[in-house]
Amino acid sequence: MKKTFFVIAALAAALSLSSCLKDDSQDNSKFYANALVTVKHTPEGEFYLQVDDKTTAKPGNLTKSPFGDKQVRALANITDKGEYVPAGEGSAAFDRLVEVNWIDSIRTKDLVQTLGSREEDEKEWGDAPIDVIANWVTILEDGYLTLAFSGLWGNPMERHMISLVSGTDPENPYYLELMHNPLNDRYDYGSAFEATGVIAFDLSSLPAPDSDAKLTIHYKSLHFGEKTIYFDFPKPGDGKPAEASLQTSNAALRSIDRALKLD
Repeated sequence: MKKTFFVIAALAAALSLSSCLKDDSQDNSKFYANALVTVKHTPEGEFYLQVDDKTTAKPGNLTKSPFGDKQVRALANITDKGEYVPAGEGSAAFDRLVEVNWIDSIRTKDLVQTLGSREEDEKEWGDAPIDVIANWVTILEDGYLTLAFSGLWGNPMERHMISLVSGTDPENPYYLELMHNPLNDRYDYGSAFEATGVIAFDLSSLPAPDSDAKLTIHYKSLHFGEKTIYFDFPKPGDGKPAEASLQTSNAALRSIDRALKLD
C-alpha cells in the first residue's frame, strides 16, 4: 500500500494559504518554477542562463552564479525584464534581461558506461523500477536530458543513485538504459512510498546525432514492466520563443520534490 509522501507538506501549505487569504498582495506565482535553464559562464567567466536551445538570459539581480563555476541544470522562477542591452562595446551579448526570484540546481550527471552485461550493470547501477513522468520538465534540450521521475523510497532521507548507462547497444550510441539503485535504502514493496524528483544528464559524450536520430531510453517501469521511450534531438530553429519560455506559469511542478537525495 502506498503511503502519501506529501501529507506534511500539503498541511503546511494549507495552513500557509489560510493565513494568507486576507492578503490580496500575495503573489503565489513566484512560489513555483516557470523556467528550466542551464547555468553557464561565457569564456570570460560571465554568468548567464541558457533558457532553451537558442535563448540566453542575463540575470540583472545576480552578479555570480549560486553554484560557483559549475555548469548545471536548474529550476528557477524568473521575471522577464525585456530585451538585453549590452553594457558597452565588447561586452557579452545575451537575448533577454531577467530577474531571478529563486533558482534551485538539479542533480546533473554524466553518462556512465556499461560494464559489458545486463547482470553486471544491474549489480552496479541497480535494478529497482523507475518511471519517467511526462511533463514540461522532461525534455531533451541544450545537450542535456532532464527527467522528472518517480520511484519507490523506504526512507526519504536515504540517498538513491540514478544513472543513464550508454554502450549497451553497440549498433546504436543513442540507446541508453535508465537505472535506479536504492543503495542503503532497504524496504519491501508493502512499506515503500512512491516519491518524485528531477534529474539531468549531460549528453556531450555522445556523437553528434544525424538529422533523423532519436534518443532511446529504456527502463524497468514501476507500473508498466519493461518500457522504452523516445526523444527527438533538437534541430536548428527549434528553440522556444523567449517570451513563452520566460512567462509561462508551470504549476504542475508543485508535486515534484526536488529535495530527494540523489547520487
